[in-house]
Amino acid sequence: MAEESKERWLILVTLFATLFLIWGPVNAGGVFFLPVVRHFGWSRAWFSALSAVAPLAAGLSSPLLGSLLDRIGARPVMIAGAAMVGGGYMALSRANSAAAFLLIFVVLGVGITASTIIPTALVVTNWFRARRGAALGVAFAGIPLGSTVVTIWANYLVLHFGFRVAFFAMGMPILLIVIPLLTAFLRTRPGSFPSQIAAESTLPGLEVGEALKTRSFWMIAIAEVLFATAGVGLRVHLVPYLSGIGYTPTVAAGIFGAMFIFGAIGSFSIGLFADRLGGRATLASVFVAGAIGIAALLRASYPAAVAAFLLTFGLTRETPVYLNPLAIGESLGNRRLGALLGIVAFFNTLGFAAGPVIAGRIFDRSGAYTGAWLLFASIALVSAAAMRATLPLAKERARIVIGETAAA
Repeated sequence: MAEESKERWLILVTLFATLFLIWGPVNAGGVFFLPVVRHFGWSRAWFSALSAVAPLAAGLSSPLLGSLLDRIGARPVMIAGAAMVGGGYMALSRANSAAAFLLIFVVLGVGITASTIIPTALVVTNWFRARRGAALGVAFAGIPLGSTVVTIWANYLVLHFGFRVAFFAMGMPILLIVIPLLTAFLRTRPGSFPSQIAAESTLPGLEVGEALKTRSFWMIAIAEVLFATAGVGLRVHLVPYLSGIGYTPTVAAGIFGAMFIFGAIGSFSIGLFADRLGGRATLASVFVAGAIGIAALLRASYPAAVAAFLLTFGLTRETPVYLNPLAIGESLGNRRLGALLGIVAFFNTLGFAAGPVIAGRIFDRSGAYTGAWLLFASIALVSAAAMRATLPLAKERARIVIGETAAA
């Protein structure tokens, strides 16, 4: 038992480091934007379109990768994904054409999906039972902490050595640290099973086909895609909004950075509430808090409103990514968790793509972000209502049985 407990925490440290070193460069992408555009003479719209290929590739590949996790386990998938990401960043340091950037962004999108959020959620869910929410919070705190630290480091490298050296430096720790850690310590679940399929058969839950017919799956998908739309749309346009209402660029960037710090605090703390309240109830509360935080931005010219935004949206913005597997487990079970996480991740990608476009279109038409914040706050509340409409696994099973009986 002591050995298993030690192994459990080594796995958690490995997953934290993986998210820290892979998602850090992802969220530091803004540091590279203008240097790359200026070097190649591209328009901002053109490079934005190239960059958008990465989340598109991530979304399209996530259902397949989720199913693959259920079949062969997390370690080979995560190692392959980490190799793609590390090699991708090193390749970016040598890229000299739009076609090269396009191809590398596809590789990065697939690699990030294979090596980070979906497999991390699956592994932590399998290894931690009593304190699953807290463990997920610890692992996923690597995202905001990595984003903060790596952004500062990447900015220093770009300013002093250029974007090519910085891209190379983003890839090296992944190849030299992440892959050895995954190779040495990662296992998908405790215990020994003759096959992955045998391991899955011991877990409670629905098969993918059954899950897709349930109300809970579609409520979870709706909640996730809507909150992703609101959260990512706000994040992309936050600094321009704050700058437009009178904050200096430095202060606006500082508020944006503080959002990551609060996100790390929330990742650690909100997981504890999930262990007591359950994933579905906690996630619904998170969506309500996010709506309040977004609405607070309407008065962001006042420092108190910015503080309210950070204490609500800032604290909760990182938590849906790890509360989601808890909600799926409560409503649909963990038997096909990898595949279901992959399908839901596809819906998230739709929100990631739609949110910034919606906010930008509203600003272009009205000259202000007021309408965007009102819309995003409203759909965050709809996300909360959808999550509250989910059902426990036992009730979903009963509904399936009733449906099959009626069909017979």
